[in-house]
Amino acid sequence: MHKILGDHIRWVRSLSHDPIDNLSFERWALEEDVDETPLFYCYINKPSIVIGRNQQLFAEVNLPFCDEHGIQICRRVSGGGTVYHDLGNLNIGLVMPKSLKLVNDYHFFLDWPRQALQRHGLSTELNTRNAILCHDKKISGSAQFAGRNKLLTHCTLLVDSDLNHLEESISSPLITHSKALPSVRSEVVNLKSFGLSMESVIDVLLAELQDMFKIVNHEVVVENKLQAHSQLLQSWDWIYGRSPKAFIVYDGQKYTVSKGRLIEHDTLQGKAFDQFLREDLSAK
Repeated sequence: MHKILGDHIRWVRSLSHDPIDNLSFERWALEEDVDETPLFYCYINKPSIVIGRNQQLFAEVNLPFCDEHGIQICRRVSGGGTVYHDLGNLNIGLVMPKSLKLVNDYHFFLDWPRQALQRHGLSTELNTRNAILCHDKKISGSAQFAGRNKLLTHCTLLVDSDLNHLEESISSPLITHSKALPSVRSEVVNLKSFGLSMESVIDVLLAELQDMFKIVNHEVVVENKLQAHSQLLQSWDWIYGRSPKAFIVYDGQKYTVSKGRLIEHDTLQGKAFDQFLREDLSAK
């Protein structure tokens, strides 16, 4: 990694637990940041579901469960599967100048957390789906997005996450058929099971960077640069409207949903499907 990125990197630890703030920071770093110095970062979100850029939301998310437990639903800029975030889940990433040879090369990035944990005494490995395993159970999932000039690679690290909420919130009760790529479920484990806390994991990761690079500049998030990105990422059109066309079976009835709205329906034509679900469930 040092041979490709050079001696000098930047490090940002977000102080916000708002998923829209942190997803906006990633999008800003990918699309607007003119500094070509590699940017490593971490953040921790309040309970939320973050689906992949092109996923069908209703196939991935248990909407009633999320509403009941105050779990926010978001969509990120990168592809990949749906993940659950909470205050026990650490998100880490790297935004760097675009390199075509590193597109789809997850090992380049994931060797950082994997080796950091290994030096701390944990047995870790990467599987064929670019997930980090610890004692044969998944602790991390990753995703990537190549922008015009920069490459974003990021991953989750389960430290002390609510695994029951994780399982329930990403288990959709709907029968959905679409061309969208579905998530692949795996058996997971928290790093807390191996004696690590959130702060100790962050310390281990930062120490690994300091060992690899001569200069690690600590920077902060400039919030006023994120407003346009935040506006997009919290919009209904981005979160729900990006969902590919799907045929959804709900309560014994089959519905056709395109761009988040009901189509080919006599009385509900054009109605947002999430609104229809919420209204129907609250009436029962």
